[in-house]
Formats: sequence, C-alpha cells, structure tokens
Amino acid sequence: MSAPALATKASGPDFDFQGQSMKLPESSIKSTESDLSDNDSLLTDSMTSDSDSDRDSTSKQIEKVTLEATTIPASSTVLPTEPQQEDHEVAYDGKRPPAPKTLSEISEDIMGVLARYRLVHQNDVNKRWAARKMFRDQVERYVTRQEPVLLSLPAFPFKSPNKTTKVFGTLPDKGEEVALSHLQGLCSAIKDVYEHGANVYIVSDGLMYNDILGISDAETWRYGQALAKMAIDCGCGNIKFLRLPMLLGEDTKGPTTEEEYLKDVCYFRDSIVERYLPPGFDVEAHIKKDTDSTLTYRGYIKFLETDLAERPAGAEPKSKSQLKKVYEEIAKKMIVRGKAFAASIAQNIPEYVRLSIHASTETTKLSMSLLPQLGRAFTPWHSSLVRAVDGSITMSHARDVPALTHELIFDKDGRPSYFRERSPLFNWPGMDVDFNYLYPTGIIITPRDPSAKYSLSDVRMQKVRALSEACSPVILRNFTDTTDAHVFESKAYDAGTVAPWTFGIRQAVKDAGNEGKKASTVTSNEAMPMHYDGMFFTKKQIDPATGEEKLISQVPRFQYFTSIAPCPDPETQGLTLFASSQLFLQHLPPSHTVQELEKMTWSCKHSSNWSNTMSDLALVVRHPTTGKPCLRYHEPWYRWQTQFAHNEIRINNNNSDGSGRGEEEAKEEEAKEEEGKQSQEQNQQRYFKDLIREMLYDRRVCLYFGFRRGDVLVADNVSMLHTRTAFPKGSGRELWRIHFN
Repeated sequence: MSAPALATKASGPDFDFQGQSMKLPESSIKSTESDLSDNDSLLTDSMTSDSDSDRDSTSKQIEKVTLEATTIPASSTVLPTEPQQEDHEVAYDGKRPPAPKTLSEISEDIMGVLARYRLVHQNDVNKRWAARKMFRDQVERYVTRQEPVLLSLPAFPFKSPNKTTKVFGTLPDKGEEVALSHLQGLCSAIKDVYEHGANVYIVSDGLMYNDILGISDAETWRYGQALAKMAIDCGCGNIKFLRLPMLLGEDTKGPTTEEEYLKDVCYFRDSIVERYLPPGFDVEAHIKKDTDSTLTYRGYIKFLETDLAERPAGAEPKSKSQLKKVYEEIAKKMIVRGKAFAASIAQNIPEYVRLSIHASTETTKLSMSLLPQLGRAFTPWHSSLVRAVDGSITMSHARDVPALTHELIFDKDGRPSYFRERSPLFNWPGMDVDFNYLYPTGIIITPRDPSAKYSLSDVRMQKVRALSEACSPVILRNFTDTTDAHVFESKAYDAGTVAPWTFGIRQAVKDAGNEGKKASTVTSNEAMPMHYDGMFFTKKQIDPATGEEKLISQVPRFQYFTSIAPCPDPETQGLTLFASSQLFLQHLPPSHTVQELEKMTWSCKHSSNWSNTMSDLALVVRHPTTGKPCLRYHEPWYRWQTQFAHNEIRINNNNSDGSGRGEEEAKEEEAKEEEGKQSQEQNQQRYFKDLIREMLYDRRVCLYFGFRRGDVLVADNVSMLHTRTAFPKGSGRELWRIHFN
C-alpha cells in the first residue's frame, strides 16, 4: 500500500540533527511539580505529565509550549515514506529518511489515489481491478517525463430540461461547486505524492446532446461559461476546460463570445459526428454487444423519464408504451452522438487518463463518482444538493425534498443554490450571517453584509459549540474584536468549562525560536504529526479488570483559536489540517468496516520516556454527544522528521480470533506459522499504519485550512484529528488557543 508523503524538518536536510542522539532521559516525565521544575524536557501536548494532579501542576513547562494541531508539509514537495522496519528498536534507530522513491513507486502511489476515487460496484469490491495495468502504464509515462498527469472527463453538459421538479434553473449551483472541489481534491491528492501533480480537463458534452433534449445552444453556452468562472472563484486551479474545436484539430481557444459560439455551434456538432462516427455504425447492434454502451443506454432511458416528464403546453398526451418508445429513440440518438464524441477524445488526446461518470467495465475509462454523496448517486446537473446539519451530502430531485425539514438556500446573486436541513443552530438573532459549508468538512460563518460590524462578544458560543459537534471546524470570519484578549477569553467561558493553566487560560501558538531538547515541535516552525489534543496529558489509574496501573489521557472536548498573525502565504504555509472521523469512516475502503476498527487497539511509546507506554488505546470510540464512532490516533513520528521528540506507534488487530478452528487444529496452524510470524506482524503493522495515514490526509476527509487574521475557530477534539504544516522561520505566524469542555 502506498503512503502519503511525510514531513521533514523545517530546518533543513540535516535529518541526523548534527548526529546527536535526541532520546530524552527516562526521568523526563515526573508525577510531581517539583520534579517537573527541574526537568530538562519540555512537556507539550505531544509530551506531557502523567501526574494525577490538575493541569496547574505542569505550569513551568507548559508556559513554553503551544498545543496547536500538527501536520505534513505543503504538497509541493514529494518526500519519501516511513522506514519499512517496524521493530520497536529499529524504528527509532532510523535517523535518516528512507531512500527517495523510484518512478515506479511514485506511479504506484498515484494509482493508489485513483483507486480511492474509483467508483466500484458493491459486487466487485473483492475482485481484481482488471484494467489497472492499462491505467498504470498511462500514469507512468507522465511520471517518466516528469510532467503533470492529465485526465479527461466528459461531463457537465447543461442543467436538466426538467426545471420544475429536478433542478433549480439553467446555471450551475452548489452541486456543481462541490463536484469541482471534489475533482480539485483528486488533483491535490496526486500532488501530495507526485511533485508535478495532475490536471483534470473537463470536456463538456453539452453540444452533443442539447438539441436532442430541447436545450438551446445559448443555454448550453451560458452554463459552460458559468461553470468555468465557478472553478476560478472556488480556487480549483487544476480544473481545465477543453473546447470542441480542439477535438476537431482547430483553434484550441474556441469561441470567445456567445455570438461567435452560436454562429459556429452547428458546424462543431455536425463535424464531430461526420469525422469520428465509424462508417456503417449500427447503434442497435452496438448496444447489444458492447457492455459499456448497454449500461449507458439504460442509464439514459432512466433519466429521460424524469428529464422529459414535463410535457410542453399543447402537446398531445402519450401512453406509457408510447413514451417508452420515445425515450428509447432519444437514447439511441445520444448513443450515436456519444460514440462519435468518445472517438474524438480518444483520437485527439489519447494519452490522457480517461475518466467517466458512468458505471463501466473500465476497459477504456476509469469510473468515478463526482460527489462524496450518501445514498443513490446523482450528477449535479440532474439533481439538487441537500445538506444535513452535519454536512453530509445527498442528491435528490428538488420536488422530493420536504419543505418541513429543509430550507432552500440562495447564493450571493439571489439564485437557489441547495437545500439545508432546518435547525435552530442557524438562527442567530440580531445577526444576518451566511453559513457556508467547506469542502470536505467545516462551516465558515460570515456577515452577509460586508460592512456589518458584528462583535465576537455578541456571538452565542453555545451555538458555535453545537455546530462544531455536528460539522467541525466552525470558523467565524470578518467579525470584530476577535484579537481582543479580554473578549476572546470571556467567550471561552460562554462556550463551556475552560481548562486553564497556572499562567492563565490562553496559550500563544507560535515559533518560539528555541532549539535543542528544551524546545518542542509545537513551539517551532516544523510540521507535526496528526493527533488529538490532550493525549499526553495523563494521570495514573488502576485498571479494575487487571489491577495494573495505567496512564489515562485527560482529553479536552474542544479547541478554540483566534488568528493574531497568519503566514505571509496562508494558503500554502502553516496550514492547519482537520481530519473528520465521520468522513474517514465514510470513505474507508469497502474491504474494511467500522466494526473491524472498533475491535482494534493501539499503543504509543514516546522519546520523552520509553519506559512509560500508553497501551490498549481504543482506535475507535463513541462520541459523548452524538454517539457516532470517532477515530482516536496519533500518527507515528520518526527521528528523521523532527529535531525534537519522536514516538513509536503499534496497532493491535484483535479481529483474528481463530474462530471456527478446533484446539488441536489451531495449535498445528500456529506452529506452522511461527517461522513467518514476525514478518507477518511487520507487514500488518505497516499496512494499517499506511491505511490510516492515507485516509487521514485524504482530500475527501481532511480540510486543509489557512488562517486569516482575525479568524476564530472552534473544533471538536473528539470527532476530529488535526495537525499543522511547516512554515518559514521568522514569518510571525501566531494563534491564541484555549481548551474547554
């Protein structure tokens, strides 16, 4: 299994940290305040006291730390993965990173990304991906040339003809916006493992079908233009658009005005069919013998039943059998046009990796879903987007969304955009604000009127907290008084029970410029591992089942930040990443289940004190409020990745219980397997660590967020894991942070 790129030290390539051993003395964790005050180690949220006493007992060391989330570096650099050895001593003896990946290994990593986005039928979950080698060969050609991987996607034609019951209107809405973000996430995920990244080229097939379905050429043009503008506005820089003239070997720019477009549109459409439709093409025979065309034909008939359900005024009514024949004839015409269109793509851009929104045999194209949706799959131009309070997405025909439970949300131009589940959490008396769901998780709240001056002191933090439990993180942007220390601290008490330190409740999160073992990753500009706050703030407790003494984490429920000074380039430097447990489990490979993960435990050994191991930690716990399963994990962090503290993680797979075997049979099998047991254990450790890491940084799961000055953020520390990317020294990046329960 391929793994995402891991972080390096921000300070440079000297991974040995001047050849010095960074292992801290075993005395670095003490249980009394007096011991802590004499200790050379710095207690952080990644290296904390196991004292039974209050947080205040750690005061002298905690004053020096910042407990912000942690992360991998910006995706612009391809870095090697973790060492292959998983032995307890060997893993921490690795002072250098693994060797750089070969071109073949990088190609495999890219294929791993494509596999995660691939649309797999439930009956094919355990089947071999037959066409994998073909796609891999295409990918490897780009990697060998050190060029961006180019992917083509025929899609986004125009809005459904049925504007009454299926969609809102003629222009792209929130459904298309999320789909574009989803495709941009695919490109960014490839960039994470391959420095040259990828571009998706959308080849709109609108002109090939619009006249058949009664959509005007002008409407098709306006939809395409609005879609291209939406991609720019949403920051989807890796989404490109190919015009029909390119498929005809003509001007690649295509028409630049609607007038030019309408003048030549018939020529473009007819020329594609004339040049690329095979001579003597028999559509009925083709549908019968070609499996992909059969699937597409059936899909066409299905959506035509609703697309053309609205009978034009004055038209003669038709029986079901008559309508069926009409739909079949239209579907055949679409197959003919589609055959020519596909041939034009194959002939003109044969090296592009061909994507498809339709289920297929994948002999020539890779099927993928355009949206991270629950339930029945719809395309955004045939349906309307529906958001639950927790951010989960379903697609539905507009008429099927009940007004009693959902409200229609309009965009900034006053056009219907999507449906949102009704909730009192969206009712903010005295404030006219917008709630905008981020991709893939989170909500950003802004005043609807940019000139409005809403103070943080007037925000109802109980609602912010409740929203963060539903869909973290919640960001307040363009509010006033957010950098006022008194206001910021007072609102923490409104949100919940504050977890204070002896120096106060507020901690500055910034690069302290310290080096050596008295310093910490969190007070540096280094990248950090994915984790949850409070894991290492522990107390000793007797396990009632075993009578043994254990370290128990005292985990705060919420994080509360304000941005005092962002990085100079907040979109690429010092990003804070939030991985959603809900999305992690939703996108878990179908070969694994939540139930499987709930049986697994893990342990952590930290370089601050190798003798103290936090063990038997549940990999999945239930959320105290929602009851939903939540991932609990700390990413392994190796010597070569940091000049500060590092750790070792071991995952215990408790699912193999030997059920169904007799006692003697089990003993015989165990004896036979003893020789290869260590190797198998290492492989299993590596597999699950890679799986978890890949999913945590998956762009469908993880929000890559750049703070702006004055942003206030609240995140649920149970349902989310978090991290931070590296940023330049001297950049002045500073956040304030408070924990509360």
